[in-house]
Amino acid sequence: MTRPAVSVVVCCYNAAATLPRTLDSLQAQTFHDFEILAIDDRSRDSTVAVLHDHAAHEPRLRVLENPGNRGTALTRQRGLEEARADLVMFVDSDDIPDPALIARLHDTLTADPCLIGVGCYATYFTEEGKDLGLQRVGPESRDAFERIHREAKLLFMVPCTLFRKADALAVGGYRQVVMPNADGIRYEDFSEDLDLWCRMSDLGAEGRYFLTLPESLLRYRKPLDSLSTKNLTHMQLKMRWVKDCLRRRRAGQPERSLAEFIASRGTGERFSDWRSDKAAAFYKRAGFAYAKRNFAGLAWYLLLTGLMSPKLIRQKIATQKVTR
Repeated sequence: MTRPAVSVVVCCYNAAATLPRTLDSLQAQTFHDFEILAIDDRSRDSTVAVLHDHAAHEPRLRVLENPGNRGTALTRQRGLEEARADLVMFVDSDDIPDPALIARLHDTLTADPCLIGVGCYATYFTEEGKDLGLQRVGPESRDAFERIHREAKLLFMVPCTLFRKADALAVGGYRQVVMPNADGIRYEDFSEDLDLWCRMSDLGAEGRYFLTLPESLLRYRKPLDSLSTKNLTHMQLKMRWVKDCLRRRRAGQPERSLAEFIASRGTGERFSDWRSDKAAAFYKRAGFAYAKRNFAGLAWYLLLTGLMSPKLIRQKIATQKVTR
């Protein structure tokens, strides 16, 4: 088979209800030289049947099945390694790409060999099809990326960012083992894309850069249950560790393990972490209230967020535009 220009990896788990629309939107792309690599992570619904049904009339679709439920990081790493193209992007199994998504990202990335990856804006929407707002993350210019790199800040990019497979593999791909524990918490599955973007952003030392196109090219589904605070503490902890790893790498120091990082936190830092976690939880609840059009609840939770962390409110204002 001729190697395609782009590999679009779709990691699936119990996605039978949303997957058909995602696959249809990929088949409707104006760019045609790509493969769809769909990997099922041992779904318990009819996801596999949906995949094979689409593959029967879509020759660009390849279907792989994990032998057991292995989690997000392992499935993404498998997709990265199995991808036939030099350029790779991930699309979630419940998202809806704009018809021009692949074309716009591909044309931008291939026009400049210094680019590490290219993302775009995304429009949040709920299961009911109601838009929640516009997500604006990532540097919109080379200068903006260089500031992020110079100040050793976390690099946030939209999940569907198109990047070079070789660059991702060179920095280790998706980490597979972060901190084994008796509770069975898969820390590797939290903010796994942020961790990869930040390690790839180290290539900024070679004059490389990431870029975000200031146009919404993806409808990014935010089911109401995704606004839950159930795993928020784990995610926040992982993000702090990713930032610690980034700063240590930039300073020429070895990374600490997650366990070592946790043990290093002093009383003041733990209190600050608690405030940040509370602020993030209140902001999540504000999102839930907005999705339910509960504007009194929205105002209340935004107030609590601001009291706990004014910085978080400023960051959200900068990256998200609410739509009505």
